[in-house]
Amino acid sequence: MRKIVVFRSHEFLEESFRVRSFAPAARGLDARTGGVRGTRVIGDRGFAAPLPPPLPLATAEVALTSPRRYAVPMEFEDEDAMRRFAHDRRDDVEAVFADCRIQAAPVCHDDPVGTFKGVARKLQVQKLHAAGLDGRGVRVAIVDTGICAARRGGMVRAITNVAKVGWHPDDPRYVGGTSAPDHGTMCAFDAQIAAPAAELLDYALLQSGASNWSAWLSDAVMAYADLLQRRRDDPRPLVVSNSWAMFDASEDEPIGSPGNYSANASHPFNRIVRTLVAAGVDVVFCAGNCGAPCPDPRCGADVGGGRSIHGANGHPDVITVAAVTTGLERLGYSSQGPAGLDAGKPDVAAFSQFRGSGVHAVDSGTSASCPVLAGVVAALRSGSPGLPPSAVKSALLRTARDLAAPGFDHDLGWGVVRPWLAAKQLGH
Repeated sequence: MRKIVVFRSHEFLEESFRVRSFAPAARGLDARTGGVRGTRVIGDRGFAAPLPPPLPLATAEVALTSPRRYAVPMEFEDEDAMRRFAHDRRDDVEAVFADCRIQAAPVCHDDPVGTFKGVARKLQVQKLHAAGLDGRGVRVAIVDTGICAARRGGMVRAITNVAKVGWHPDDPRYVGGTSAPDHGTMCAFDAQIAAPAAELLDYALLQSGASNWSAWLSDAVMAYADLLQRRRDDPRPLVVSNSWAMFDASEDEPIGSPGNYSANASHPFNRIVRTLVAAGVDVVFCAGNCGAPCPDPRCGADVGGGRSIHGANGHPDVITVAAVTTGLERLGYSSQGPAGLDAGKPDVAAFSQFRGSGVHAVDSGTSASCPVLAGVVAALRSGSPGLPPSAVKSALLRTARDLAAPGFDHDLGWGVVRPWLAAKQLGH
């Protein structure tokens, strides 16, 4: 059984993050945690990831300057081995949490409804760009499978402005934009519909080999630790797009358990998401593809209202994005709230199921609607670099087009995004 173990700070853990290598942590942890039967540190990749203090979190600055904890993936033979380890190493170990599998959120439908040009018209990008709202001066991190920044035999439409600096859980020398054209390339293209001038950061998270287009939550903690450090080093606006989710809650610990992820704000990944937003970063998550009546087969029993938006995808501080067609019809796979961490989810809907990047026949799922919305946020940010994320989020929700009964609903949140009205709400 795989878990995230949160350790109190040690010099070898600090060194692991500083050099972005697990080797110093592996040596130190072997000396301090060895000898407990049925336990193994997974020290073959990545680094020990620094975490903010446990909740409640006072301010972002407190979180960034307080003594750190460090998240480390470990394997245990069984529950007894985990309990023995936590007890025997209680001077070093703060807590143990679920390390769930996370996966990209496309769907395999090949019936596009319109094209990316129609999406651009619906978003009124011409008005945005005429007002100087095109993403210039803003970074958009595509946390996904990696980005291909070049055309490949005409299959992929051009992706521009990809930063050479990238992140990959298995390759500390990874160069942004050098992945094969795949799901992450689709997301990069979709973000540039509204924000063609934004700089794209390539975070190739979904590469762990757990299965196709997947990773572990511990990988996501590493990615976000790197993003948080990047934010500290460079205060320019940063938007983070996440087209992935935990699909099957049976892989999680039960709700109410201290180690649970889906409904536990103290889980390491939920903690670091909150800290990143508190540091001024706009974080956008797909709602997921487990909605009724057309769920992804990976969803298990977690389908429909109250059972399909887990963990950070429904974090109260992020923007959770549902999916509609350009004809303003809800796509049946779009996950429905309430979420485990917030009853008021999803927040807003954006467009999906259109002919776009050319990676696949159709840019689909909440995988597409999420970067479309992230691009909108980046466009707005180019005119409002200093506003807190809550202000941008509020403008989007207040100006959304309501398609159902008046007010919020658990299918589409506050409605379909209307970027130009949001821009005017922000004073542009």
